[in-house]
Amino acid sequence: MKYTSVLSMLGIALICAAGTSCKKPKPIDPTNEGIADFMPTNTQNWWLYEASDGTIFKRYYTGRDTVVDQFNYNLFEQVDTNTGTIVKEFYAKFEGNYYTLLKVDNSGSAYVKSQVLNGDPKVGDEWTSNGSFNYGVNIPTKLESKVMSVNGTFTLNNNIVLDSVIEVKSDLYGKLNFVTWTNCGTITMKFRKNVGVISENYDINVAGFFQKQYSNHILNYHLQP
Repeated sequence: MKYTSVLSMLGIALICAAGTSCKKPKPIDPTNEGIADFMPTNTQNWWLYEASDGTIFKRYYTGRDTVVDQFNYNLFEQVDTNTGTIVKEFYAKFEGNYYTLLKVDNSGSAYVKSQVLNGDPKVGDEWTSNGSFNYGVNIPTKLESKVMSVNGTFTLNNNIVLDSVIEVKSDLYGKLNFVTWTNCGTITMKFRKNVGVISENYDINVAGFFQKQYSNHILNYHLQP
């Protein structure tokens, strides 16, 4: 599934949470506060998506939780409706903000923690994820995220219109020469509280290491009352 490789690519670029600044950041409380207000956690729920590579996939909540590096996550699965390929996905809420685990290798054995949304988003809110990716040496990276809109709309394939859609744009930078920051592309994600992820758009070029244009968007969903 091409979506898996996109997460792998993005994960490498987003090795975050530990930070690389001179001042050591305050550790994040690993207690999962629950993400039901972001992505409802009922095992009967499903979300259907279409990707730019033609993939159609469904996301499900498994009802199981997983501890990774002492942080507790709600475990979801993304299932390709054509091949049945399953990709594990991890979501959690730490200290009021929403996080996911992104794959950093093709084997799916390594993950990194990344903030995708703040708890009370307002237009103009910003945050930065710092880290590095490794190509024999650690290359510093940062992802500067900003809330662009909180009142957008999105029309599903059954003509139902979602309101209060939140858009977050992230600019990816890398110190490819270890001195100055180079813009390596953008990631735009849309969310709807009490529904979940609405769409994702990746336009990334990391100086020949990665070059990827990919998007997906929600077609339909079912949430148990």
